[in-house]
Amino acid sequence: MKQNTSSTRRLAVNAAFLKDIKDDSHHLKVLLEKISPMVSHEKIASNHWGEIVELWSELRDQLALHFSLEEAYGYFEEAIDTAPELSTKAEQLRGQHTQLFESIRRLVEAASEAPADQEERIAKLLTRYMSFIKSFQVHEEAELTLILEALDSDLGVCD
Repeated sequence: MKQNTSSTRRLAVNAAFLKDIKDDSHHLKVLLEKISPMVSHEKIASNHWGEIVELWSELRDQLALHFSLEEAYGYFEEAIDTAPELSTKAEQLRGQHTQLFESIRRLVEAASEAPADQEERIAKLLTRYMSFIKSFQVHEEAELTLILEALDSDLGVCD
């Protein structure tokens, strides 16, 4: 009888992590949906500037939680342990958390100093926000791809 001597890799799924991430993702989605119509046009943004600044502040705080949950529950480590060839990508994505957070933090700071009647300044801040959102979406998609690649490796999809 032949004995299997290869080690078995497993991608662990932490139930607490899944619940926290699910709740966080829901809050993040709702918040982004609240912000979206208000930043769709400069005039609308000017009329709702105080509310936008508050929502961007809430977004900053939610992203702090979002990034800390991802790092605290160690899905990066799980991906690396399961598929070590993904470690470079995981480290790169983890490093983007600080960059993304600093970007939204600086945006909120600048927005809180901008008067609602300065449409040109508001337009520049809206452009910065849209750029931030695009970067954040690309980042989130890359994280999802990393997790799926780790799962594929763990499940032997490519075998």
